[in-house]
Amino acid sequence: MSSVRTILACGLLLAVFIPYRAYAAIELEPGMWQDTETGIENGQPAKPEVTSDCISAEDAKDPVKSLAKMQAEGAGQCKTLDIKPNGNVITLNMQCGDDKQGMMELSGTFTFVDRKHYMTSMKSTISFGGQTMTADKQVDSKWVAAECKKEK
Repeated sequence: MSSVRTILACGLLLAVFIPYRAYAAIELEPGMWQDTETGIENGQPAKPEVTSDCISAEDAKDPVKSLAKMQAEGAGQCKTLDIKPNGNVITLNMQCGDDKQGMMELSGTFTFVDRKHYMTSMKSTISFGGQTMTADKQVDSKWVAAECKKEK
């Protein structure tokens, strides 16, 4: 299941970082963010999860640079990466991978409330090794601190 979370996290990061700089009307505070995730996995209610993420000042200033690095690491595995801003809402549609190594389809909506709060609704289908996993998740993300505390 951790590989599923990694893939979903990459999709979420892509979705946040792409619009971050390209559309000046949507900006977030750098620092520590808390994400509360709820929803359904493979047709069953998923256990709610609370995680923390750090957005550095550098990423906040130029997230497109961070995205370019992430895309280089992905080596162009995405067939589709469609992002459409509309006011404070951004929609994302993404299809990555191939039939041999695995596929990920992701569609979602990001609603930016303000610089310190956004909400995500994301649906995904991931296929690999003859298995298919689906998820319909909601994430409530809130800025919690200017400085990031690193865990040891």
